[in-house]
Amino acid sequence: MPTPRPSDSQLLLQNAWRATPGTFAERLSGRRWRLYRHLRELSFLLTQAVAGRYPRLIISMPPRHGKSALVSHWFPVWFLDLFPQYRVILASYESDYAASWGRKVRNTIQEHPGELRVEISGDSSAADRWDTTDGGGMNAVGTQGAVTGKGAQVLIVDDPHKDREQAESLTMREKVWDWWTGTARERLEPMPWAPFGVVIVMATRWHVDDFTGRLLGRKVDAEAGGQRYSPPWIEYRLPALAELDDPLGRQPGEALWPEKYPLPSLYAIKEDIGPYNWLSEYQQTPIRREGALFRQEYFRPVEVV
Repeated sequence: MPTPRPSDSQLLLQNAWRATPGTFAERLSGRRWRLYRHLRELSFLLTQAVAGRYPRLIISMPPRHGKSALVSHWFPVWFLDLFPQYRVILASYESDYAASWGRKVRNTIQEHPGELRVEISGDSSAADRWDTTDGGGMNAVGTQGAVTGKGAQVLIVDDPHKDREQAESLTMREKVWDWWTGTARERLEPMPWAPFGVVIVMATRWHVDDFTGRLLGRKVDAEAGGQRYSPPWIEYRLPALAELDDPLGRQPGEALWPEKYPLPSLYAIKEDIGPYNWLSEYQQTPIRREGALFRQEYFRPVEVV
Protein backbone atom coordinates (compact mmCIF):
# COMPACT_ATOMS: atom_id res chain seq x y z
CA MET A 1 0.00 0.00 0.00
CA PRO A 2 1.54 3.37 -1.01
CA THR A 3 2.47 5.84 1.71
CA PRO A 4 -0.20 8.56 1.88
CA ARG A 5 0.91 12.00 0.73
CA PRO A 6 1.10 14.46 3.66
CA SER A 7 -1.48 17.22 3.64
CA ASP A 8 -0.54 20.87 3.16
CA SER A 9 -1.19 21.53 6.85
CA GLN A 10 1.11 18.65 7.84
CA LEU A 11 3.84 20.01 5.57
CA LEU A 12 3.39 23.45 7.10
CA LEU A 13 3.74 22.09 10.62
CA GLN A 14 6.78 20.04 9.64
CA ASN A 15 8.49 23.18 8.36
CA ALA A 16 7.27 25.61 11.03
CA TRP A 17 10.76 25.70 12.54
CA ARG A 18 11.94 27.44 9.37
CA ALA A 19 9.53 30.36 9.89
CA THR A 20 12.11 32.75 11.36
CA PRO A 21 15.87 32.72 11.94
CA GLY A 22 15.19 32.31 15.66
CA THR A 23 12.94 29.25 15.45
CA PHE A 24 15.38 27.85 12.91
CA ALA A 25 18.30 28.37 15.32
CA GLU A 26 16.49 26.76 18.25
CA ARG A 27 15.77 23.66 16.19
CA LEU A 28 19.23 23.23 14.65
CA SER A 29 21.03 23.94 17.92
CA GLY A 30 18.92 21.47 19.87
CA ARG A 31 17.73 24.46 21.93
CA ARG A 32 21.25 25.23 23.11
CA TRP A 33 20.55 28.60 21.54
CA ARG A 34 17.41 30.05 23.12
CA LEU A 35 14.94 32.51 21.66
CA TYR A 36 14.52 35.04 24.46
CA ARG A 37 11.96 37.83 24.22
CA HIS A 38 14.18 40.49 22.63
CA LEU A 39 15.66 37.98 20.21
CA ARG A 40 12.22 36.73 19.19
CA GLU A 41 11.21 40.24 18.14
CA LEU A 42 14.51 40.79 16.38
CA SER A 43 14.11 37.48 14.57
CA PHE A 44 10.72 38.56 13.25
CA LEU A 45 12.18 41.86 12.02
CA LEU A 46 14.86 39.96 10.10
CA THR A 47 12.18 38.02 8.24
CA GLN A 48 10.49 41.33 7.42
CA ALA A 49 13.77 42.71 6.13
CA VAL A 50 14.26 39.77 3.79
CA ALA A 51 10.63 40.05 2.66
CA GLY A 52 11.39 43.59 1.49
CA ARG A 53 9.39 45.45 4.12
CA TYR A 54 12.50 46.77 5.94
CA PRO A 55 15.29 46.53 3.34
CA ARG A 56 17.42 48.99 5.34
CA LEU A 57 17.43 47.87 8.97
CA ILE A 58 19.60 49.20 11.82
CA ILE A 59 19.77 47.18 15.03
CA SER A 60 21.07 49.13 18.05
CA MET A 61 21.58 46.94 21.10
CA PRO A 62 23.96 46.72 24.08
CA PRO A 63 27.03 44.48 23.90
CA ARG A 64 26.78 40.80 24.85
CA HIS A 65 23.03 40.62 24.33
CA GLY A 66 22.97 37.96 21.61
CA LYS A 67 22.62 40.10 18.49
CA SER A 68 25.71 38.81 16.67
CA ALA A 69 24.90 35.14 17.27
CA LEU A 70 21.47 35.64 15.74
CA VAL A 71 22.28 38.06 12.91
CA SER A 72 25.80 37.01 11.88
CA HIS A 73 25.49 33.26 12.45
CA TRP A 74 21.96 31.91 12.34
CA PHE A 75 20.40 34.45 10.01
CA PRO A 76 22.76 33.70 7.06
CA VAL A 77 22.22 29.94 7.53
CA TRP A 78 18.45 30.49 7.52
CA PHE A 79 18.54 32.80 4.50
CA LEU A 80 20.74 30.50 2.40
CA ASP A 81 18.61 27.51 3.37
CA LEU A 82 15.65 29.36 1.86
CA PHE A 83 17.53 30.86 -1.08
CA PRO A 84 20.71 28.87 -1.81
CA GLN A 85 21.05 30.67 -5.16
CA TYR A 86 21.66 34.04 -3.45
CA ARG A 87 24.71 35.50 -1.73
CA VAL A 88 25.44 37.16 1.61
CA ILE A 89 28.26 39.59 2.39
CA LEU A 90 29.15 39.93 6.07
CA ALA A 91 31.40 42.85 6.99
CA SER A 92 32.95 43.81 10.29
CA TYR A 93 35.71 46.01 11.67
CA GLU A 94 38.30 43.31 11.01
CA SER A 95 38.47 40.69 8.28
CA ASP A 96 39.50 37.91 10.70
CA TYR A 97 36.49 38.61 12.90
CA ALA A 98 34.18 38.58 9.88
CA ALA A 99 35.77 35.33 8.69
CA SER A 100 35.06 33.71 12.06
CA TRP A 101 31.34 34.19 11.39
CA GLY A 102 31.74 32.96 7.82
CA ARG A 103 33.34 29.82 9.22
CA LYS A 104 30.50 29.26 11.70
CA VAL A 105 27.87 29.64 8.98
CA ARG A 106 29.73 27.24 6.67
CA ASN A 107 30.31 24.67 9.43
CA THR A 108 26.67 24.77 10.54
CA ILE A 109 25.52 24.00 7.00
CA GLN A 110 28.04 21.18 6.68
CA GLU A 111 26.96 19.68 10.02
CA HIS A 112 23.34 19.21 8.86
CA PRO A 113 23.47 17.31 5.56
CA GLY A 114 20.05 16.21 4.38
CA GLU A 115 18.28 18.39 6.93
CA LEU A 116 18.99 21.64 5.13
CA ARG A 117 18.24 22.52 1.52
CA VAL A 118 21.62 24.19 0.99
CA GLU A 119 24.98 22.51 0.39
CA ILE A 120 28.52 23.90 0.33
CA SER A 121 30.40 23.55 -2.93
CA GLY A 122 33.67 21.67 -2.62
CA ASP A 123 35.30 23.98 -5.15
CA SER A 124 35.20 27.03 -2.88
CA SER A 125 34.91 26.58 0.87
CA ALA A 126 37.36 28.98 2.56
CA ALA A 127 36.08 30.60 5.74
CA ASP A 128 36.01 34.07 4.21
CA ARG A 129 34.51 33.04 0.88
CA TRP A 130 32.54 29.96 -0.04
CA ASP A 131 29.87 28.98 -2.54
CA THR A 132 26.77 26.83 -2.48
CA THR A 133 26.05 24.17 -5.05
CA ASP A 134 23.23 26.40 -6.35
CA GLY A 135 25.50 29.32 -7.18
CA GLY A 136 24.99 31.33 -3.99
CA GLY A 137 27.36 31.69 -1.08
CA MET A 138 28.94 34.01 1.44
CA ASN A 139 31.80 36.51 1.59
CA ALA A 140 33.26 37.77 4.90
CA VAL A 141 35.23 41.00 4.73
CA GLY A 142 36.61 43.84 6.83
CA THR A 143 35.28 47.38 6.58
CA GLN A 144 38.81 48.61 5.89
CA GLY A 145 39.29 46.53 2.75
CA ALA A 146 37.82 45.91 -0.67
CA VAL A 147 34.79 43.73 -1.30
CA THR A 148 36.01 41.58 -4.15
CA GLY A 149 34.21 38.94 -6.16
CA LYS A 150 30.51 38.63 -6.72
CA GLY A 151 27.81 40.92 -5.42
CA ALA A 152 25.19 39.90 -2.88
CA GLN A 153 21.50 40.26 -2.21
CA VAL A 154 22.05 40.67 1.54
CA LEU A 155 24.74 42.77 3.24
CA ILE A 156 25.28 42.44 7.00
CA VAL A 157 27.43 45.02 8.75
CA ASP A 158 28.33 43.72 12.22
CA ASP A 159 30.08 46.34 14.37
CA PRO A 160 31.92 48.48 11.76
CA HIS A 161 33.89 50.16 14.58
CA LYS A 162 36.05 47.94 16.77
CA ASP A 163 35.91 50.07 19.90
CA ARG A 164 35.49 53.59 21.21
CA GLU A 165 39.00 54.60 20.14
CA GLN A 166 38.15 53.84 16.52
CA ALA A 167 34.71 55.43 16.70
CA GLU A 168 36.06 58.64 18.21
CA SER A 169 38.69 58.96 15.49
CA LEU A 170 37.40 61.11 12.63
CA THR A 171 39.93 59.44 10.31
CA MET A 172 38.60 55.96 11.13
CA ARG A 173 34.98 57.09 10.81
CA GLU A 174 35.73 58.53 7.38
CA LYS A 175 37.39 55.27 6.30
CA VAL A 176 34.32 53.25 7.24
CA TRP A 177 32.03 55.73 5.51
CA ASP A 178 34.20 55.70 2.35
CA TRP A 179 34.06 51.88 2.41
CA TRP A 180 30.25 52.03 2.50
CA THR A 181 29.75 54.68 -0.17
CA GLY A 182 32.59 53.65 -2.46
CA THR A 183 32.72 49.86 -2.15
CA ALA A 184 30.03 48.04 -0.20
CA ARG A 185 26.93 49.82 -1.53
CA GLU A 186 27.93 49.02 -5.09
CA ARG A 187 27.92 45.27 -4.38
CA LEU A 188 24.22 45.05 -3.59
CA GLU A 189 22.09 43.10 -6.04
CA PRO A 190 18.29 42.93 -6.24
CA MET A 191 15.82 40.21 -5.43
CA PRO A 192 12.43 40.15 -7.19
CA TRP A 193 10.65 41.41 -4.06
CA ALA A 194 13.54 43.60 -2.80
CA PRO A 195 14.83 45.60 -5.78
CA PHE A 196 17.42 47.47 -3.71
CA GLY A 197 18.78 44.41 -1.92
CA VAL A 198 18.77 44.12 1.88
CA VAL A 199 21.20 45.81 4.28
CA ILE A 200 21.27 45.00 8.00
CA VAL A 201 23.50 47.15 10.19
CA MET A 202 24.04 45.85 13.69
CA ALA A 203 26.16 47.82 16.09
CA THR A 204 26.72 49.07 19.58
CA ARG A 205 26.65 52.87 19.52
CA TRP A 206 29.90 54.59 20.40
CA HIS A 207 29.66 58.12 19.05
CA VAL A 208 27.07 60.55 17.67
CA ASP A 209 28.88 60.46 14.31
CA ASP A 210 29.57 56.72 14.14
CA PHE A 211 28.38 54.66 11.18
CA THR A 212 24.86 54.29 12.56
CA GLY A 213 24.74 57.98 13.39
CA ARG A 214 25.64 58.93 9.83
CA LEU A 215 23.02 56.62 8.34
CA LEU A 216 20.37 58.05 10.64
CA GLY A 217 21.56 61.55 9.81
CA ARG A 218 20.93 60.88 6.14
CA LYS A 219 17.43 59.70 7.08
CA VAL A 220 16.76 63.03 8.78
CA ASP A 221 18.12 64.94 5.77
CA ALA A 222 15.83 63.01 3.44
CA GLU A 223 12.80 63.65 5.63
CA ALA A 224 13.54 67.39 5.62
CA GLY A 225 12.69 67.66 1.95
CA GLY A 226 13.46 66.41 -1.52
CA GLN A 227 12.61 63.25 -3.40
CA ARG A 228 13.92 59.96 -2.09
CA TYR A 229 14.76 56.97 -4.26
CA SER A 230 16.52 54.54 -1.92
CA PRO A 231 14.63 52.80 0.92
CA PRO A 232 14.52 54.61 4.28
CA TRP A 233 16.62 53.40 7.18
CA ILE A 234 14.59 51.87 10.01
CA GLU A 235 16.25 51.75 13.44
CA TYR A 236 15.31 49.08 15.95
CA ARG A 237 16.73 50.43 19.20
CA LEU A 238 16.69 48.32 22.36
CA PRO A 239 18.32 49.98 25.38
CA ALA A 240 19.54 47.88 28.29
CA LEU A 241 17.07 49.68 30.57
CA ALA A 242 13.69 50.37 29.04
CA GLU A 243 12.54 53.91 28.37
CA LEU A 244 9.14 55.31 27.45
CA ASP A 245 7.46 53.73 24.40
CA ASP A 246 9.68 50.66 24.54
CA PRO A 247 9.37 48.50 21.38
CA LEU A 248 9.06 45.37 23.52
CA GLY A 249 6.39 46.88 25.73
CA ARG A 250 8.67 46.95 28.78
CA GLN A 251 8.03 49.27 31.68
CA PRO A 252 10.60 52.09 32.11
CA GLY A 253 13.65 50.75 33.91
CA GLU A 254 13.00 47.10 33.01
CA ALA A 255 16.01 45.06 31.91
CA LEU A 256 16.36 43.94 28.30
CA TRP A 257 17.68 40.44 29.09
CA PRO A 258 16.91 39.82 32.77
CA GLU A 259 17.78 36.13 32.53
CA LYS A 260 21.42 37.07 31.85
CA TYR A 261 21.67 40.68 32.98
CA PRO A 262 19.27 41.33 35.90
CA LEU A 263 18.92 44.86 37.22
CA PRO A 264 21.70 44.61 39.87
CA SER A 265 24.16 43.56 37.17
CA LEU A 266 23.18 46.46 34.93
CA TYR A 267 23.39 48.93 37.82
CA ALA A 268 26.90 47.66 38.59
CA ILE A 269 27.96 48.08 34.96
CA LYS A 270 26.51 51.59 34.89
CA GLU A 271 28.41 52.48 38.04
CA ASP A 272 31.68 51.05 36.73
CA ILE A 273 31.73 52.58 33.25
CA GLY A 274 30.21 55.98 33.99
CA PRO A 275 27.38 57.96 32.35
CA TYR A 276 29.12 58.75 29.05
CA ASN A 277 29.86 55.11 28.23
CA TRP A 278 26.58 53.88 29.68
CA LEU A 279 24.42 56.15 27.53
CA SER A 280 26.15 55.19 24.30
CA GLU A 281 26.99 51.51 24.77
CA TYR A 282 24.01 50.35 26.82
CA GLN A 283 21.23 52.86 26.17
CA GLN A 284 22.19 53.41 22.51
CA THR A 285 21.92 57.21 22.87
CA PRO A 286 25.43 58.58 22.45
CA ILE A 287 26.11 62.17 23.40
CA ARG A 288 29.08 64.40 22.74
CA ARG A 289 31.75 63.99 25.37
CA GLU A 290 31.44 67.58 26.54
CA GLY A 291 27.75 66.93 27.14
CA ALA A 292 28.19 63.94 29.41
CA LEU A 293 28.87 65.85 32.60
CA PHE A 294 28.59 69.40 33.86
CA ARG A 295 31.78 71.22 32.93
CA GLN A 296 33.76 73.13 35.52
CA GLU A 297 33.74 76.37 33.53
CA TYR A 298 29.96 76.48 33.82
CA PHE A 299 30.28 77.31 37.51
CA ARG A 300 31.82 80.09 39.58
CA PRO A 301 32.29 80.35 43.32
CA VAL A 302 29.77 82.41 45.25
CA GLU A 303 29.82 83.69 48.80
CA VAL A 304 27.16 82.22 51.04
CA VAL A 305 25.80 84.66 53.60
